[in-house]
Amino acid sequence: MSDAANDFVVKLKVEGLEPNTRYEGDVLSEGVSGGTFSFQTRLAPGTSTKAKVAFGGGAGYVPEYHGMWDTIKSRQPDALLMLGDNVYIDDPEHVVTQHYCYYRRQSEPGWRSLVSQVPVYSIYDDHDFGDNDVMAGPAIDKPAWKRPVVEVFEQNWVNPGYGGGKENPGCWYSFTIGDIDFFLLDGRYYRHRDSGSMLGAVQKAWLLDGLKKSKATFKAIVSPVPFTPGVKPGSRDTWDGYDEEREELFSFIETKKIDGVFLVSADRHRTDLRTIARENRPPFYEFMSSRLTNRHVHSVIKTPGLIWGYNETCSFGLMEFDTTKDSPEVIFRCIDIEGKEHHSFTFEAKMADR
Repeated sequence: MSDAANDFVVKLKVEGLEPNTRYEGDVLSEGVSGGTFSFQTRLAPGTSTKAKVAFGGGAGYVPEYHGMWDTIKSRQPDALLMLGDNVYIDDPEHVVTQHYCYYRRQSEPGWRSLVSQVPVYSIYDDHDFGDNDVMAGPAIDKPAWKRPVVEVFEQNWVNPGYGGGKENPGCWYSFTIGDIDFFLLDGRYYRHRDSGSMLGAVQKAWLLDGLKKSKATFKAIVSPVPFTPGVKPGSRDTWDGYDEEREELFSFIETKKIDGVFLVSADRHRTDLRTIARENRPPFYEFMSSRLTNRHVHSVIKTPGLIWGYNETCSFGLMEFDTTKDSPEVIFRCIDIEGKEHHSFTFEAKMADR
């Protein structure tokens, strides 16, 4: 039922669809057609594929940069990942403010055109969950605004899952494109500095179990904040503030001999490609981008492992997968708001092998 209590959102669950099949339909409201639509279902899991996935964060409402949505659409991605600060709200206690910020974004013609054609997967970060550098703590319903914020987020983003449901709310989930698994993380709901956990026990167990069970050629761990040490100097808002949990994750990947893993993140207002050195395996590669439409920019921090960084104007990351090759690969591309490519790097699955 559509009413003001749920912001007039209606959820329809369609079951029994076949993989790699196009469907057409119509939505009727009191007998009036809302217009026909069509969509293509994904390949069956485990199928070798070619796919393009765009991503970024830092999407403030800056009209002069809203051509970004047309630029992304022109690349015809198979999916778009919105990785936090997707809108800037910074007011977790007032639902009316949250609704306003989402209405403003969802009304943009360029945005509407993009998301009507490209599947979007989203997670939040501090500015669209709470306020700057927020640590909400381990309790499920304290502060009291946590669950309502996720409910508003869920009304505006059509994700395949939301955390552990009502018992363990939040925004983490996985999805698959062919033989590529994406694990999207909630870095805010259970973040607690004293316990040293960004993820909380339930989400962490879900992530480790999913990685262990995955048979995908590539496994992308997608975080709202960077894993690489030192990219936000002097701050513990990145994984630098949760270094023991970061090491637990990395060590688990090594111990369980999980191959094909790379990292994707946002938060820093630029686009970088970096490596994180390890003693017992090849380095982890991290592709980060978070200046979709923001005016504010961060400097490129030259930490060990920096391959390239770009901050001259708005940009996004594009991952082009080809797992049909004898040596499966993904090309990491940095593309600016005008569609110009500034950097690229070819990452082969074997580069992540133990």
